[in-house]
Amino acid sequence: MRPDNPVPSTHTGYALFDANNVLVGSNPQIFGSQRLNRGEMQPMDAIAAVAEALSHLKSFDGRPIEPGNTFVESAAARWTQIDDAPVEAETLDGRWKLLTAHPRPDGGMALVSVDITEMKRAQIAHRENAEIFRCITDSHPLPVWVVDAGSGQILYESLDASNLLGRKWAPQGPQFLTDHFVNTGEFDEISSLASNTDIVRDHEIQLRNASGSTVWCSTNCRRGVYGGRPSLIIGVLDITERKQREDLFGFLIKHHPLPVWMNDASSGELIYQSNAAERLLGWSKKAQRETVRLGDYFVDPEKHREINRELMQKGVVENCEVLLKRPDGQEFWATGNLRIVEFQGRRVVLAGIADVTKQKKRDGEVAAAREMLADAVESLSEGFALYDEDHRLVMCNSLYRELNHPVRDLVEPGVEWGELLRESAKRGVFRNAVGREDEWLDERIQSRIEFHSHFEVPLSDGKWHSVSIHPTDLGGFVVTRADISERKKAEAAERDATALLQKVLDACPSPIHMTTIEGETLYRNPATRDLYADRPRITDHYVDPDYSAILERTLIAKGRIDDFRVQQYDTENKAFWASISARLIDFQGRQVIVSNTTNITDMITAQQETRKANERLIDAIESLAEGFALYDRNDCLVLANSRYRQMHAISADVLVPGVNWFDFLRVTAERNQFPVPRDKIDDWLAERARDRREFRQQEFRHTDGGWFFVSNCPTREGGFVVTRVDITERKRAEEAAKEADEMVRKVLEACPVNIQMTRAHDGKLLYRSPATVELLGDVTSAVDYYVDPSERMRYVERLLATGLVDDFETQLKRKDGGTCWCSVSSRLIDYHGEKVIVSHAYDLTDRIEMQQQLERQRETLHQNEKMSALGGLLAGVAHELNNPLSVVLGLSSLLKETATDAKVVERADKMSKAAERCARIVKTFLAMARQQPTRTSNVAIDDIISEAVEVASYSIRSSDIGLSVHLEPGLPPIWADPDQLGQVLINLLVNAEQALHGWEGRRTITVSTRLHPKTGNIVVSVADTGPGIPKEILPRIFEPFFTTKEIGSGTGIGLSFCHRIVQSHGGTIEVESPEGGGSTFILSLPASDRIEERAETAEDELPNSTGIACLVVDDEEEVGELVAEVLRRDGFKVTIARSGEEALLHLQNRTFALILSDLKMPNMDGRGLFNQIAKLHPAELDRLAFLTGDTISPDAQMFLRAAKRPYLEKPIKPNELRSFVSNLVNNNT
Repeated sequence: MRPDNPVPSTHTGYALFDANNVLVGSNPQIFGSQRLNRGEMQPMDAIAAVAEALSHLKSFDGRPIEPGNTFVESAAARWTQIDDAPVEAETLDGRWKLLTAHPRPDGGMALVSVDITEMKRAQIAHRENAEIFRCITDSHPLPVWVVDAGSGQILYESLDASNLLGRKWAPQGPQFLTDHFVNTGEFDEISSLASNTDIVRDHEIQLRNASGSTVWCSTNCRRGVYGGRPSLIIGVLDITERKQREDLFGFLIKHHPLPVWMNDASSGELIYQSNAAERLLGWSKKAQRETVRLGDYFVDPEKHREINRELMQKGVVENCEVLLKRPDGQEFWATGNLRIVEFQGRRVVLAGIADVTKQKKRDGEVAAAREMLADAVESLSEGFALYDEDHRLVMCNSLYRELNHPVRDLVEPGVEWGELLRESAKRGVFRNAVGREDEWLDERIQSRIEFHSHFEVPLSDGKWHSVSIHPTDLGGFVVTRADISERKKAEAAERDATALLQKVLDACPSPIHMTTIEGETLYRNPATRDLYADRPRITDHYVDPDYSAILERTLIAKGRIDDFRVQQYDTENKAFWASISARLIDFQGRQVIVSNTTNITDMITAQQETRKANERLIDAIESLAEGFALYDRNDCLVLANSRYRQMHAISADVLVPGVNWFDFLRVTAERNQFPVPRDKIDDWLAERARDRREFRQQEFRHTDGGWFFVSNCPTREGGFVVTRVDITERKRAEEAAKEADEMVRKVLEACPVNIQMTRAHDGKLLYRSPATVELLGDVTSAVDYYVDPSERMRYVERLLATGLVDDFETQLKRKDGGTCWCSVSSRLIDYHGEKVIVSHAYDLTDRIEMQQQLERQRETLHQNEKMSALGGLLAGVAHELNNPLSVVLGLSSLLKETATDAKVVERADKMSKAAERCARIVKTFLAMARQQPTRTSNVAIDDIISEAVEVASYSIRSSDIGLSVHLEPGLPPIWADPDQLGQVLINLLVNAEQALHGWEGRRTITVSTRLHPKTGNIVVSVADTGPGIPKEILPRIFEPFFTTKEIGSGTGIGLSFCHRIVQSHGGTIEVESPEGGGSTFILSLPASDRIEERAETAEDELPNSTGIACLVVDDEEEVGELVAEVLRRDGFKVTIARSGEEALLHLQNRTFALILSDLKMPNMDGRGLFNQIAKLHPAELDRLAFLTGDTISPDAQMFLRAAKRPYLEKPIKPNELRSFVSNLVNNNT
C-alpha cells in the first residue's frame, strides 16, 4: 500500500509508518481523526499516532481508556505487535473496530482499523441468546445435553444433567457423553434414529454416573447446530425406579394366571405358553409337540398380518382386540398386548391376552345404554347436569350449557360446581349475588348440602330459573335447571289479572256458570242470565235432564269435558243446541263445575260452509307455487298438488293417494331422480326416515341439475307435510356470489392499494394485501409498523370512540427499514365477535414532495406578483418622467439647431446628453420590468454592458466600491435579446455589490470581455474581491429559491433567472470562487452568424410637407407644444388638443393628414379616442399614431397590439419624431 495511492473505504482506517517509525500516510477513517488526515499530517511516531487514535475510543482490548502515558505506551505496544492477535476497541459513538498491525515491504509497518460493528453486535446478541438458553435449560426440570454429533463431545450440559452424572461439567476441557453410556453403541443408534426422523422420543438407554451406578433413562433427541457444529440435543428422564418396578412386574406376570406366551418374531412358531394360555387357546400336549403358529388361531388372517406389520414397525402393539378361534372351532374375543424383545440371541414376541367375549357383550349393552341415556338426557326439556362426589361435572346436556350461557366457556366435564357458581357471581349472572358474591356463594353451597328441590333464582338479565339439586347413590348430585321466565311472567300477569277477573267475567259475552256437583248455582255472569234467565238449578236448563247427569259423571271421571253437545232451553223456553265445555275444580274445599256454554245452532248451517271452505282450501293448495303433499300417520299420501307432481315428473305415475312415502322415494332413487348410487339407496332412505320424525328443512339436488328446498313438517295427527320449492336459480345466484367473492379476493390480492385487517386490542394482522407487504414489510403485528407505538394507541383510541378514522397522519416503517409519513384511514367492524380494524395506509412521500413543490411555486408566484407590482410602479414612474424628459430633450435639441453662440450650443449639447442618459436609464428599467416575448437581434455585447454599468454604477460607486470595465475591441455581435441580457448583467453587478458590503479587504468589481480562441464564443466575466462563496453551497448556487441572505433580503431567484436566460441564448454561466476569496461569474455566449435585414428609412424631409395638417393630442401642455414646434419647423400645419374630447371637436370640423395622440390621458385616453374615431370618423383611423411613455403595462401592450397602429415611445427626440412622422406621411401617401 503506497501513501500516495491509498484504498478509500468508509470502514477501513490506516496509518502508515516508515522504517524509522515516522507516520507517512493515513486517512480520516482511523477513528475519524482529522489530525491523522494526510492533508494535515504532522510528523509523529507510532505512540503519538496511537495516542491520537485513543482519544476517539471508549475501550481498548477490553479495558476502558485511562489518562496518562502509561496506558498509551501499553496500548501502542499491544497494537504494534505484528504477530499478536487483533485488538478489539469501542469508539465513543458506540461502534467497534478491529485493530491490527502489518509489515510493509520497505521495512515500516501499517496500523489498520476495520469496522466490525455489525459482527460485534451479532456476537453480543449471540452471547445474550446463549445466556437466555443457559437460563432456560438450567431452570428446566430435566437433564439436557448438547453434544457433537460425530464425536459425542459435550458442548453444553445443564445443571440437572451434571447432577445426574454425579460430577461437574468443565467447559474448558473436552468431556464425552459416550464415556457414560453402559453400551456405547446406543449413542450411534440414537444418532442414526435422529437422522431418519425429526425427533426421537422415549428411547431407553443406560448411563453410568461418576460413582459407577447405572441409571436407566428415557431419552428424547433431535439434531441441530450449536456453535457452527452439527449437534445432538438430548433430554433424558430418570426411569431407574420404573425399570426396577418393571422387573418385579415381569416376575409377577410370569406367575400371573392370565394367558401369556412367547413366539418367534420371524416364523411365528410358539416357544412358550402359560397354563392359562393353554386353557384359553385349547393347546393340547400333542399340539405342543407339533409346530404351532399363532396366525392359525386368527379368524381373520389379514388382521394377524396387520398386527404383525405394526409389531415389526413399532416393536410393540397394545390393547389390540381380535377375534380368535380354538382348535374346536369355537370363536371368542380377546384383547392383548405384544412386544418384541431379545431372548437368547433371537427376537421373540411376548404376548398376553384376556378373554373379553363377555366384556364385549357387556360393553355393547353398556354403550347402547349410555347412548340411550345420553339421548334421553339431551331430549330433556330441562337443563341436566351430573356432578360426582368431588363436586365436579361428569356430564350435562346442551340445554344446561345454554342456560349457563354467561359461563358457557367453563361448562366442561371436570369443572368444580363451586367454581362455576363463583365465576357466575363474578360475571353478574345472579341478581341476588351482585355486591354480596361471597355471602351468596355460601348460601348456595349450603343449599346443595341440604339438597333443595325446585328453588327459583332471579337472574340479572330479568329471567328466572328453577333449580333442583338431588343426591346420587355414589355421593354426587344431579342439578336440573329450567327457564321459568315465561311462567313467572304468567304468574305476575295472573296476579295482576285477579283484580280484574270479576269485571272480565261480568263483561264476558260468553255464558260462564259455576255450580256444585248437586246442581246448585254458585256464580253466573250476565251472559248466562241472558241465555238461561234465572233458573235456580242447572238441571232446569236441559230439555232432557238425563244429559245433566251424563255431564256430571263424565266430569267426575275425567275432570273435564269439551264440546258436550246437548239441547237446552233459552230465556224464552225455546230449545237450542248448546256446546258445553266444563272443568271440575276445587273451590273453597269442595269440587265445583265451571262451564261455558255456546249456542251452536248456527254451527250446523256453518258446517256446510266449512265443507265448501275445505274445497276452496284444496283449490288454494293446488294454486300454490310450491310443491305441496300431505301424508298421514302411516306415511301414506293423502293429497298432493300438481306442482308437487311436476317436480317428481319422473315418478309421477306412482304418486297416487295411498302410496307409502318410503316406497315412493325408493322409486325416485331407482329411476335416478336423485344422484344416489344404487348400492347406497337403503342408506339414503334411512337418512330420509330421520326427516320423517322431526321438522327439517334441507336442500336436494336432482340428477338433472335442479335444486329444491324441501321442508318436512309434522302434523298434529301424526302425519307430515312436505313442501318443495324450486331454488335452482337461487343456487345459481349463490354460485355466482361465490365466484364474485373469489373475484373480490383476487381483486384485493391484485389491488395496488394496501389494505389490512388487524385486531383492535393487540394489533395482530388478520389479513394484509400484497401491496401492504410491499410497502410495510411482512410482520405479525400492526404495532411493528409504527415508528412510535404510542401513536397507534392514540389512533386506536380515536377509532374506538368514533368507529372511523380518516387521514390520520403518522410515521411508519418501510419494508426496507426506512420510515415514511403515511395517512391512515380505517373503519371499525365486528368480525367473529371481535373488534377488527379495516384500514388503508397512503404513502404521503409524493404528497409531501408535491406540497413542498407547491410552496416553492407559491413563493415564485409571490415574487412574480411583487415583480408585477414593481412593473406597474415603474410604468407610472416612467410615464411621469418621460413627459418632462421629452421637453428637455426636444428643447435642448432645438436649441442646438437654432443657436449661433458656440457656448450656447455646447451647453445645449450637455443638456441633451444628460437628458439622453436619463432616458436610457428609464428605458433600461422599463426593459427589465416589461413582460413581453423575447425579441432577438444582432446586438453588440459592449452596448449591453455599457447600459448595465450605467444603471448599476451609481449604487456601486456610492458604496465606495471600485468599478472597472475592460472591453476587448472588435468583438462580433451576438444574436440575443438585449433587455434580457442586460437584466442578467445588472443582477450580477448588484450581487457583487452586496457581497462587498461590510467587507474589510479590497473592494473592487471588474467587468471584462474577450473572444474565446477555440470556440469563438464571447466570454463576459464579472469578478469581485469579496469573501467568496463557501464550497458547501457552491453546487447549489443556481438552484431556484436557494439563498444565503437573511429573510426579506433575498428570494433565491436572481441567479436561477440568470442561469435560465443564459441557457435560453445557447450559452453557459459558471462561477469560480477560490479559497483565497473573491468570486467570478463567467458568461459564454455564441457569436451570431445571422445577417439582419435592415429596412430603408427616409431621413430627408418630404418636399411637400408644407401645409400638411397635423392634429397633436396630449394633456401635457409642454409636450404638445414641443411636438408642434418640431413639426411646424418642418412645414406642418399643427393643431393642438389638450384632451380626447377636444380632439373629437376638431375632427368634427375638418380632416387631418396626421393625428398624433398620447395614450395615457385623463377622462378620454388614447384607447377611448381610438374607439370614437373608429366609430365616428373611420376614414381618419389610418392617419392615427400614438406618442406614449407607457408601453410596460399589460393594458397598454394589449391595446397597442390590438389597434395595430404605430407608436413612438417617450421621451421624444426631434430627429426620432421627424423620422417617425416622415414614415407615416409616406405610408399614407
